[in-house]
Amino acid sequence: MAKPTATETLRTPDTLASAPKPYHRLGLSGWSERAFLAILVFVFVITGFVPGWRHLNSDFPNYYLIARLYREGYPLERVYEWTWLQRQKDHRGIDQPLVSFIPSTLPSALMVMPWSSLPPLAAKRWWLVTNLGMLLLTGALLTMITTLNSRRIALLMFLATIPLRDSFLYGQMHIWVLFLFTFAAYLYFRDSFFLSGIVLAIAATMKIYPALFLIFFVFKKQWRAALGLVAGLSSAAVISIYLFGRNACLLYMQEILPRALRGETIDPYNVAWNSLTALLRRLLIAEPELNPTPVSHAPALYAFLHPLIHGFIFVIFMWAIGSKSGEPGRRKLEWAAYLFLLLLLSSQPGPYHFVVLILAAILAFDYFVANQQTIAAGSLVAMYALICGPMVRLPQVQATGWSNLFFFQRLTLMLLLGGVLLWVLIELSPDSLASRVNVRTWMLSTSVLIALVVIGFSSNMRHLNGQFDNYKSRVVTIPASLMASDPAFTSQGLLFTGMTRGGYAIRRLSGGAVEDFIEGRGNWFHPAGAEHTDGGWAEQSSGAGSRTVRFSSDASTQELTSMTIEIEHSEQPVLSPDGELLVFIRAINGRGSLWVGKMGNAHAEGRAAEHEVAGATYDVREATIAPDHRIIFSARSQGRFALYMAEQTGGIQEMSAPSCSARYPAISHDAQWIAFSCEDHGSWQLYMMSLRTREEWQLTNTDCNSISPAWTPDAKHIVYATDCGRGLGLTALTELTVFP
Repeated sequence: MAKPTATETLRTPDTLASAPKPYHRLGLSGWSERAFLAILVFVFVITGFVPGWRHLNSDFPNYYLIARLYREGYPLERVYEWTWLQRQKDHRGIDQPLVSFIPSTLPSALMVMPWSSLPPLAAKRWWLVTNLGMLLLTGALLTMITTLNSRRIALLMFLATIPLRDSFLYGQMHIWVLFLFTFAAYLYFRDSFFLSGIVLAIAATMKIYPALFLIFFVFKKQWRAALGLVAGLSSAAVISIYLFGRNACLLYMQEILPRALRGETIDPYNVAWNSLTALLRRLLIAEPELNPTPVSHAPALYAFLHPLIHGFIFVIFMWAIGSKSGEPGRRKLEWAAYLFLLLLLSSQPGPYHFVVLILAAILAFDYFVANQQTIAAGSLVAMYALICGPMVRLPQVQATGWSNLFFFQRLTLMLLLGGVLLWVLIELSPDSLASRVNVRTWMLSTSVLIALVVIGFSSNMRHLNGQFDNYKSRVVTIPASLMASDPAFTSQGLLFTGMTRGGYAIRRLSGGAVEDFIEGRGNWFHPAGAEHTDGGWAEQSSGAGSRTVRFSSDASTQELTSMTIEIEHSEQPVLSPDGELLVFIRAINGRGSLWVGKMGNAHAEGRAAEHEVAGATYDVREATIAPDHRIIFSARSQGRFALYMAEQTGGIQEMSAPSCSARYPAISHDAQWIAFSCEDHGSWQLYMMSLRTREEWQLTNTDCNSISPAWTPDAKHIVYATDCGRGLGLTALTELTVFP
């Protein structure tokens, strides 16, 4: 009796677990495979697991911090604010230079909750052990899904050297996403379609892109799987609102997710992303600090090519996959191809994202070998290993102009691997090529592509409109600078908060030159002062909490020995124009209360007398003070932000205008005007208003954020922070002339 082929062993779901595992030989003997596997495991342990076990590194502290804040009862709607989150990290003594939660989902932090009561490194070690267990479970599932033996599966898994290394080194959660993808595939191949959709919905709460399998299910007319995915996503939304609150969830949906889908989060021009989106940005969109030398600054061309290239790849892959449900072996290849497609079209995939390529590679390899596609199988393994290996950097080649192409090696390899998958999908299709290439199919595919391009182009043009106008009025340009915020005009010149590799520092612009004015011993935020006062103030954040520190005006670069601690337990200081009052925020369980200190009536210890103006029930965010000592502050009221006025004689009242959800107030030095930002369809726009007539003027109107205004001493210009043309929240300083 003839031995059944690998394809025949996959004809029914029941044979998935009991099918014999043919030993496919592609040039490696058993002992050489074991030796190679031992080397790969050794490399993983030495470069990934052990260093990850010993150090926090960059990503795990982000999840750990959010989980800890949630356990401590903090509201989580501010976790996407760069400096606020950095401050919380400092207060908990987490030894990590920079933290950020953009663009992660709130439920993703729950994965770390069981260990959030432990010290950070101890929590990470438990997390790594859990990830190792998930990796083993994934391998076990793959032995049930495929006809490969466990050694072959382990070899292919550990060929993902850089993705596995980075996942454990940084404490990422993509191992969990890989496991959930694999479990969903296992259920799908066993015809448990509804449960497969549910599992993918769980994965989508951690990383958004598994939700895009809804397109695959609808295209394949797998309605039970689509229903399971929709039901899972709906349940996850309800649970998220219950756990994190409506405000935090709406903020993510309106402000974070749209920019994340466009690839505008952490430095969208960084070649490390190695995506089509990043490449097009590097070539066609200029940014004075992050991408000063593209091939050409052509936003309209970018707006057209971006949907055209992505749409073409998507349409041709979906055409090759086909809408019919094929035999079990081909279903594996289709699952692998669609998962690969999601990675290829991702806007900002880090190396650790390619952990899920393990599943796609193993499913495709199993199918290739079962169908005796030896060349395709060998090509897949070679390109997969290169994609998951270290990228080669050419010496003395800079990422400028057309030279940017040399820095997108992973993308090039992904496109080549995509070509192999397309060739096999078409070559081994149960339908003939002639039957699939007909007028109806051609017309349908062309119509879909045209629709994608038209919708994408119009959306991109609307989004990019006006985003680059601020370039010509930038106050300061620092090469490769990721953030400049909180501008303040003082006797020292223009001071602002700047992000450095080691954290946040106070930088000074004076005489056209920029220097790190205050740095070290914690993070420094929100400088304050007045043009005619001696010295200035800033917030110093450390493990002991935040405090307001005063610095002198006689040193070019401040040393900590020349500073005076003015007020303990205080954030975001603001000085009155006459230098008599210092307004600051004091946080209580994550909610801000407003305080004022009188500089001319200090305690015997030399610290300012202080009293509370508005309690934590207001949840104060920012404040400004007028020459007559009236204080205007922003606070949350019934799910939106409003401006309030506090008089020195006592009493607080909500201002009748503006009517928008408003933050970041700043009063001009002549007390005639107030600048602020209004929330408008997921972005913050700059406005100004007459304090006498309450008449308003909108100053910016772009699909990005313009915040933290500061008036120049002559009250004719506003310097503000904007992330237009940049990553979400990673602002640069620009000047706007209000009165010529």
